[in-house]
Amino acid sequence: MWNGRRVIVAGGTAGFGLVLARHLLRAGARVLVIGRSSAGVREAVEACNRAGVPIARLHGLTADLGWPGEGERAVAEATRLLGGVDDLFFCVGRSGRGHMLGTSRATLQEYLDANLLSAVEITQAVADDAVAARGHLVFIGSLAGKIVMPFMGPYCVAKSALAAYVDAVRLELAPRGVHVLLVSPGPIRRGDDDPAADRAATRYAAEAKAAGLPPEALAPGGTTSLRQLDPEALAEKILAACRRRTSELVVPRKAGLLAGLIEWCPDFGRRLLARATGRK
Repeated sequence: MWNGRRVIVAGGTAGFGLVLARHLLRAGARVLVIGRSSAGVREAVEACNRAGVPIARLHGLTADLGWPGEGERAVAEATRLLGGVDDLFFCVGRSGRGHMLGTSRATLQEYLDANLLSAVEITQAVADDAVAARGHLVFIGSLAGKIVMPFMGPYCVAKSALAAYVDAVRLELAPRGVHVLLVSPGPIRRGDDDPAADRAATRYAAEAKAAGLPPEALAPGGTTSLRQLDPEALAEKILAACRRRTSELVVPRKAGLLAGLIEWCPDFGRRLLARATGRK
């Protein structure tokens, strides 16, 4: 289904965005990956080449989607390089660690800028093309947008806001033939060949130390009870969800069930969450 499709992968130069880009390229798509640094774009192309991915259909663009005008510029460049845009995979975001009551307004704004507001302009810019192509708009959110996890309050707030934004976009675009998918995964393991793999182990250390957080705050998902997801398997699940044109994918599934339980039985569901995360 992806053969010849013209796809933007925003945040596609490292981490899970790069994994998705590779899967799409192997499936025959023409892909533009967007990253914030030119060095990151070069490293992504080199990583794809080392992995044996057909890079003749791969293009890279340096852009910071948090800046006004960059979303429109990205879509214009995709139109120039690919001849149009059929689908968008939005994989941009910022995680972190901290106490909610210790988070300043300015810092919370930074989380919202990275996880929500960076999606707005590029989504608006690509919407009409996606309608014409009956395309897919896929947003990589987080399990933290469904369940508030310990030591991750600001990130949870921002990803919850993204989830609401995606629902609102779906209400407007689904009747026009666009598939809008929200993916809410738990922590995702980085591959050994990920250009950012060397930073994964220490990425939250400074924040956690400054906030006086316990050692378990550095664990994936802010708790030792979550196992990291296989990125390759997750990418396959997402592309399968696109084939089915489903509206939401929560991985692992049991976490989605817990999120639903919290929604329907708030006190009982939160007691189970507290027990699972050692916050009794």
